[in-house]
Amino acid sequence: MGSSKRVTSSSQRTHRSIEDLRKRHSQELENLTLTTRPFKTLRLFILAIFEYFKQSIFYLFATGGWLLLFNTLLATLGILLVTIEGPHEKHVEEVSRYVRFGLWWIVLGVASSIGLGTEIGEDDWHC
Repeated sequence: MGSSKRVTSSSQRTHRSIEDLRKRHSQELENLTLTTRPFKTLRLFILAIFEYFKQSIFYLFATGGWLLLFNTLLATLGILLVTIEGPHEKHVEEVSRYVRFGLWWIVLGVASSIGLGTEIGEDDWHC
């Protein structure tokens, strides 16, 4: 029976020390302001921002972030090809013309499907 009392008193001491740590921690957080402890506040702020970005990146990769990463890399490559001079410029210009031509026809299709570009009234339907 003596050993169970020791275990109980040991767990009570541990519980008290945890409560004391929580109280001390909450007091430190209340006293932690930018004016009283600017460097510690700034350090904790930077750590919190880093942790937020890390969690955001993990979330993005878990929910289709690989597609986002691929699209970002593809856009970056396209921007670099357009801005850097070199022997590839004529090919970039040709691809650019094809893309503009395709986008032009897509815009025309959307415009015509919502009724832009025609002014046919009821009187103009004569056959």
